[in-house]
Amino acid sequence: MALKKPSQQASATRKYASDQDIEQLAERLAGKPYGSPGNSAPVTEAEDPLKRTTISLPASLLDKTEDTALRNKRSGRDPKSVSALIRDALAEYFKNHP
Repeated sequence: MALKKPSQQASATRKYASDQDIEQLAERLAGKPYGSPGNSAPVTEAEDPLKRTTISLPASLLDKTEDTALRNKRSGRDPKSVSALIRDALAEYFKNHP
């Protein structure tokens, strides 16, 4: 008797979700915020949600920004990401140039 490959074994026992299962899951998760377990407090007016944008930078400036973010991440300092570094730089700019 030949042994089946693991992928062949799994396909024989794999259970697929029915349309009803999918609908029940969607109903259960509807209205829950991403990344927060259980019931979380609603967002207050004091919190400013992040919005995604795209910017173009000269290659040398982007390289410096990415290197700085990586160095900060490895040393445990903030800001640890390119986005956070740019947010901090823009916040500082607008603080000095209202």
